[in-house]
Amino acid sequence: MNDLLEFDGIELSYGPQRILSGIYMKCPVGNITGILGRNGCGKSSLLKVVFGSLPVPVRSVRINGQYLAGDYMKKQIIAYLPQEDLIPANIQLRQALRLFDVDPRHILEYFPEAEQFLSLRSRELSGGYRRIIEAMMVLHSRATFCLLDEPFTGVMPVHVDILRHVLTKAKERKGIILTDHLYRQVLSVADHLYILSDGRTFAIKDHEDLVTRGYIHTL
Repeated sequence: MNDLLEFDGIELSYGPQRILSGIYMKCPVGNITGILGRNGCGKSSLLKVVFGSLPVPVRSVRINGQYLAGDYMKKQIIAYLPQEDLIPANIQLRQALRLFDVDPRHILEYFPEAEQFLSLRSRELSGGYRRIIEAMMVLHSRATFCLLDEPFTGVMPVHVDILRHVLTKAKERKGIILTDHLYRQVLSVADHLYILSDGRTFAIKDHEDLVTRGYIHTL
């Protein structure tokens, strides 16, 4: 049986506004789970809560029924790509790969030209190029589960196809949860899809459900 990440009972409020309310979701290895929702609905906050970087009063995160606590990265359980830059501006790409324990060959397989960029600092890379490298670093980390916040945003169209391919290969050995406002890209890779609305998650079966939930206006 494949390893299973699941979480529930997540509550998050900012003042009187309830952002997340009793969220439940699961993601097994071999699966890509997509989360859609309008800006400000709490998608990024949800991933932060699951990863453990945003503390909340109530949170139940489990792997195969075992509750998790502490530094997931050190335990090589969950890796997280935040919406913000992952690699610090002054870190060389080569150093970043070493920190994530990622073999540069995983990057060079798709971007042979990246060899000349290994000595460059993160701030010297274009935003789109840096983003796809960061996403690939997370996907090639030793973690069993990956949380990706807007991995497609800012990535050039030709590189989007590469990222979709890497995601499809990575799910053979990982469970992946991702969110992005580029919903067509999410739909193209997700095995299961949820929409986050009014603090709750709703399963989405097809484009028509997105219209019904008011996420898009036409099919």
